[in-house]
Amino acid sequence: MKIDKQDIGHLLLLDYLASLHSARENLRLFERKYQTSLEEFSTALKTNDQEDFEAWDDYMEWRAYQRVSEDLSQKSIRNSPSKHR
Repeated sequence: MKIDKQDIGHLLLLDYLASLHSARENLRLFERKYQTSLEEFSTALKTNDQEDFEAWDDYMEWRAYQRVSEDLSQKSIRNSPSKHR
């Protein structure tokens, strides 16, 4: 069995896209849960006088998914099969 660079590129792209889909789905879940964007949620959370530990936990997780999504988007562009031709 022969595996060439293009096959590896396709496999990497599929892996990135699957991970990106998962991260974006988690982002949508938080947007639905709080009925707002991450930026608006962040502002509201930071200006709230009451400590809400669950909201802060969600904020940290939400922000992490945002960073993962951005990182994977860049990797999928760099590893696009059209770049390997």
